[in-house]
Amino acid sequence: METFRGTYQATIDDKGRLKLPARVKALLEQNHGGNVFVTSLAPHELRVYPLTVWEEIERRFLARPSMDPLVQRFLEHANYGQEDEVDSQGRVLVPQLMRDILGSSAEVVVSGRGHFLAVVLRERATAEIARGFSTEELAALALLEQ
Repeated sequence: METFRGTYQATIDDKGRLKLPARVKALLEQNHGGNVFVTSLAPHELRVYPLTVWEEIERRFLARPSMDPLVQRFLEHANYGQEDEVDSQGRVLVPQLMRDILGSSAEVVVSGRGHFLAVVLRERATAEIARGFSTEELAALALLEQ
C-alpha cells in the first residue's frame, strides 16, 4: 500500500467540501476505493483516513476492554466524524462540527502522514514550518533511524 506524503494547499468550499489534490484522490481510489472517514483526534487538526485504514483502527480499539476510560474517550471523540466517499471532483464533505474545529478560514493545508491525511489551517501550517526543529531534536530523530 502506498503511503500519503507531501503537503498540498487546498480549500473548503461554502458547502463544507474539502477539495483533495488529484494525486491524493488517485491514491485513495486506487488503494482504498475512495471511501474515507473524516474525524479529529488532535486539536486544530482534521484527519482523513481511507475507510479501510480506519476500519482496522476501529477493530483494534473494539478488541480492547470496553470499560477502559481511554478507549471510551477515543471512540467517543473519533466518532464525532463521519464516513464519506470522495466525489468525482475529488471533494470530501467535512462535517460542520469538524469545520468548527478549524475555524472560519477556508484556506487549509493537506499533509500526508503515512496512512492518513492531516488537514490544518494554512496559517497554522506556516507557523509550524517556521518553528522548525532544533539541532538537538534533529539529532534525537536521527538516533531513531539507526
